Amino acid sequence: MGRATPPFRADHVGSLLRPWRLLQARDDHAAGRMSDEELRAVEDEAIRDVVAMQRDVGLQSATDGEFRRASWHMDFIYRSAVSRKHRST
Repeated sequence: MGRATPPFRADHVGSLLRPWRLLQARDDHAAGRMSDEELRAVEDEAIRDVVAMQRDVGLQSATDGEFRRASWHMDFIYRSAVSRKHRST
């Protein structure tokens, strides 16, 4: 029989939902209203917060939520497109 009390076995897979402040910072950065360094600082803060949240709920491992990525799937798409381009040359 499985455990009825924490810690439960769980694996982190994929992204966590990005906080509103990070989404706004990405928009501001894209519009030129925020520097790379300012965006990085917002990402750092969001990552610290999400790691603390995971610690506070008792998880024994943590993820950065992939908060430095613009979206979970675009890295895959961009890399696939580059890969196809290199194979065709």
